[in-house]
Amino acid sequence: MCMERSDRKAEVTLDKHVLSFHWDGFDPHLLLYDRTARKVDELPLDRLALAVGEGRTCVGRFSEHGYQPCPAQRAVGRFETCQACAEPWIPVLGCVFEPRCDGGLCDRPEFCSRRHVVYLASFGNLIKVGMTSASRLKERAIEQGADAVRPLFECQDRKEARTLEKETSRRYKIPQEIRAARFTKAWTGKPSAEAIRHVHEHYLERISRWKEPAKAEIIFLDRYPVRELPRSPPLSVPTPGAHRGEVMGIKGRHMLFRDRMGRPRLLDLSDLQTRNVGFLDH
Repeated sequence: MCMERSDRKAEVTLDKHVLSFHWDGFDPHLLLYDRTARKVDELPLDRLALAVGEGRTCVGRFSEHGYQPCPAQRAVGRFETCQACAEPWIPVLGCVFEPRCDGGLCDRPEFCSRRHVVYLASFGNLIKVGMTSASRLKERAIEQGADAVRPLFECQDRKEARTLEKETSRRYKIPQEIRAARFTKAWTGKPSAEAIRHVHEHYLERISRWKEPAKAEIIFLDRYPVRELPRSPPLSVPTPGAHRGEVMGIKGRHMLFRDRMGRPRLLDLSDLQTRNVGFLDH
């Protein structure tokens, strides 16, 4: 698979398959599978010179035997894996977003039966409600690029958490997702801790009239590797194509970079997962 580069009329071989983008604390990592060398490697994120393909195929899975590519190289959409490769950890992929039970209807209940939390997360002056495994609260907030997060309800399982998440969203008009276009302005300055506290207190006071929130403090997340903020809101670029520029920082799923014209841009690193990529010359 190749991609033609319009700037130099050359072809770049897209021989690497992006497996995952994840955070270890405040350190971002992007793993890829080199189809030629047949090994898993890590893509450096301190520079950007990358060609990205259009198609999306299953990332396979990791096991005690190491990494195993998808035997069928199935095309995927909403999920990074096909159902066959996901089978060892979740029998029904749809249960990731809409759990059908508390784990009692399948022979691998661990994913849904573990304790979960419903949380409020802040992105500058914006706020959303979400749910995640109790042990992944901070990790999940970092993955999303939140400036702060607070546990709202403690739940016995994933289905209970999803039910409370949707009900909280419905009752108080708190979104379950914030589109990237809405918080690009947040890249131009550091959020105010006082303003974040005020927003949380506003919603907690209202929610407590319906259901008693968990006794917890706001966790502020301010150690993202962002060395420079843009003067104007950055523009998101489509994932497929050739990307080259100076990396200014990474927060949540987005890489902030300065393109060849000096303009701030955002590349969605999580959308690289499942795609084939190749390296451009520096």
